[in-house]
Amino acid sequence: MWIIATLMVIFFISTGALAYACYNLLRKIEVYEDWLTYFRTEIDNVYRGIKVVDDRNLFEKDDDVGATFESILQIIKEFDEKIK
Repeated sequence: MWIIATLMVIFFISTGALAYACYNLLRKIEVYEDWLTYFRTEIDNVYRGIKVVDDRNLFEKDDDVGATFESILQIIKEFDEKIK
């Protein structure tokens, strides 16, 4: 009889520990999802801001500045693809 009681106590303790671990991991995932949503929104805002600044394509047409501008846009696009 004491073996069954011992096994039940071990079972309940391990179940409680696993439930706490799952709850803790769920909270962390929700924080990361919120961070990712915020970061993605900021990336979109930066991209739109860069396009607003360059509304007449002056940066894209200039040789030196255009190359840098294209590099920045490429980095933003690559990063956006990675976090999708």
